[in-house]
Amino acid sequence: MRYFTTLLLTVLVFSVFAQNDLKVKEILDKAATKFKNYPSVEIDFTFSMENKAEGINEVQEGKVWMKNNMYKLNMMGAENYYDGQTIYTYMPEVQEVNVKDPTEEEEGFLNPAALFDIHNQGFHQKMISHTAGVAYIELTPIEEKKFKKIGIWINTSKSNIQKVTYFEKGGNKIVVKMNSIKAIDPIPADSFFTFDTAKHPDVDVIDMR
Repeated sequence: MRYFTTLLLTVLVFSVFAQNDLKVKEILDKAATKFKNYPSVEIDFTFSMENKAEGINEVQEGKVWMKNNMYKLNMMGAENYYDGQTIYTYMPEVQEVNVKDPTEEEEGFLNPAALFDIHNQGFHQKMISHTAGVAYIELTPIEEKKFKKIGIWINTSKSNIQKVTYFEKGGNKIVVKMNSIKAIDPIPADSFFTFDTAKHPDVDVIDMR
């Protein structure tokens, strides 16, 4: 679950950029700037994973709320909270919540604001097509990574990311389709991004810190 949460947030906040094509970089930067300008944002999305060789075809609907470096993510029957310091993974079906501090690596992924500054990740980029106002861009890593490439679809007139696809070396194709992206009004309080154990006295708390 932690792997999918980290990967999903990486996709949702568009954490990869490339440097070698000014036109493509301009499109990516505009989409990133629009996202960063939201005081807080709510995203409805469809998450799917396909691996034809292993007969995997899974589809999940989800929703994420973000504010500064905090988020709340609902997907796969679990509620995931990050208040900027602590991760809470609440599983209502089993009435259990796991509490942990993120690793240094995870902290980088969990801060949407920081992710937009990672402009030197090291990716070759290529505009595959730009038709009907939608650009399809492929990023391929310069150095060895777990995935072969990333495909990104952007509505260039609105600077909206429509879909992101990860092509992993193991054969997994992971797709996140943005169904809606909108500002939250009113902006939620910080407490919205914390799991309140006092309000859930019957939940078994597994403190992993």
